[in-house]
Amino acid sequence: MAYKRYLDRPSPEPPSHGLIQKSLDSTHMPMMRFFRRVLFSAALLLPLSSFAQSPDPLTLLKEMQQSVHTRTYEGDFVYQFGDVLNAMHIAHSWQNGYEREQLTTLTGVEREIVRQNPGQTDSSGTRVSKRLLKAPTLMTFSPQNLDGVYNFKVLGDDRVAARETTVIAVLPVDDFRYGHRLYLDKETALPLRREVLDKKGKPVSQQMFTAITISADAATSYAPGMDDSEEEAKYQGAWRFTDLPKGFVMKVYAQGRTNNGHASDHFVFSDGIVRISLFIEDKSTAKLGRRSSAGPVGILGSEVDGHRITIVGEAPVETLKHFLKSAHLQQEGE
Repeated sequence: MAYKRYLDRPSPEPPSHGLIQKSLDSTHMPMMRFFRRVLFSAALLLPLSSFAQSPDPLTLLKEMQQSVHTRTYEGDFVYQFGDVLNAMHIAHSWQNGYEREQLTTLTGVEREIVRQNPGQTDSSGTRVSKRLLKAPTLMTFSPQNLDGVYNFKVLGDDRVAARETTVIAVLPVDDFRYGHRLYLDKETALPLRREVLDKKGKPVSQQMFTAITISADAATSYAPGMDDSEEEAKYQGAWRFTDLPKGFVMKVYAQGRTNNGHASDHFVFSDGIVRISLFIEDKSTAKLGRRSSAGPVGILGSEVDGHRITIVGEAPVETLKHFLKSAHLQQEGE
């Protein structure tokens, strides 16, 4: 081996300073070479020792789940979907059990989004809906729901926004969902970078902080919301969804109105990471949709049993097609 050849090379002859110097060299040089080999071998073993002591990835994901809700932080991040690159500023706070998040665009059209606990009002006095609160924040992972659907692995360490991170791979067990690579802050477990990966391991979208300030204070407990809990939505209507991909359960059902004022049904399915939304309208009132995508987010529409179904989700198009095939009106006897 190259390492062995390097270690076994004879050392150059020292300058001659008489018989005493030669005697000292002949005594100490073999010992010096021995210690050099020991130190070099220890350096080779350090990465293996560090990996063996790596934390459990699921434990880190559970810490992340709490941190994204209960930590107070503020910073700038960039996100890339396909060929589109944008930047945003986020200010998130947690005080006395109330969560508030303000997002402001730094590129393109100036926009501001405020998310907070249901029933609270934002600074402009606008009532914040429960539906808005359920929109994804930094991360909507539910670690307790992922068993059997994803595999996890600690990849090592990296640095994001001048902070040390632990890198975790979240690998799907099938082709119905994307993989993820997460860079979790070592001190707080906040996700400072996220990559969504296709089945070849190539990023289809990325989100990364360029600067962030995190408060030292942290809440001691967090009660999971609907997206985090294991509870399924209670639905007793006429629609049925059969043969869904493994791990997906109905998390949200709501009746609402479309932009043109017509009634619609809204379903949200989740596997603990991926969220798939189905919007169902009467065919006579629905606008004709078409297949499109923005990075990992796909949109697919079709006619089913006299209704127009539109599916939106961060998943491969084959997954959206599978959901379309699974939806049908209840038949007599079902």
